[in-house]
Amino acid sequence: MSTLDRFPLSTDGFGKLYEEYYSRLCIIAFEYTRDKTLAEEMVEETFLALWEKRETINITSSIQSYLIRSTQNTCLQYIRKKKLKTQSLDTDFAWMHIPWGDDYPLDRLLEKELTGMVDQAIEALPPQCRKIFLLSRDQEMTYPQIAQTLGISENTVKTQIKTALLRLRTSLKDYLTIILWWLLQY
Repeated sequence: MSTLDRFPLSTDGFGKLYEEYYSRLCIIAFEYTRDKTLAEEMVEETFLALWEKRETINITSSIQSYLIRSTQNTCLQYIRKKKLKTQSLDTDFAWMHIPWGDDYPLDRLLEKELTGMVDQAIEALPPQCRKIFLLSRDQEMTYPQIAQTLGISENTVKTQIKTALLRLRTSLKDYLTIILWWLLQY
């Protein structure tokens, strides 16, 4: 079963998907391109590719993970093409891509530290805010589902998510680039 079920293949459903993830993906793309316009182009290419494959694609991970990985790949393809025009891949570009993975102790250490920092920042949220945030992110529940589950209004859910994101962004601001890089590795 595809995770696109939450966003039907209609133009409206795809529009909602675009609205929900566009800004986040632009931030990720900007970390690669360091150019706002180029980052927006990379995200638009990601969505265009998804739209073109919408009838045949089978996404087995979360839609968020899929879009992040696709955006990352779009940016890396652009960087590779740009680098190939100016220099050999074997000289300057190859050293930039250290093959991180489960086999590398440094990667496991980084993962443990970053997970700890994120968990600590989430634990510092007010209880109701934390609960709503975790339902949204860990359980991938929609705002209406959270509102119904907790017996609160959808506007309260939106406000609490906004508060959680603001607090997390503030408490993790020194590590945001590293966290984004780490998230893109998986």
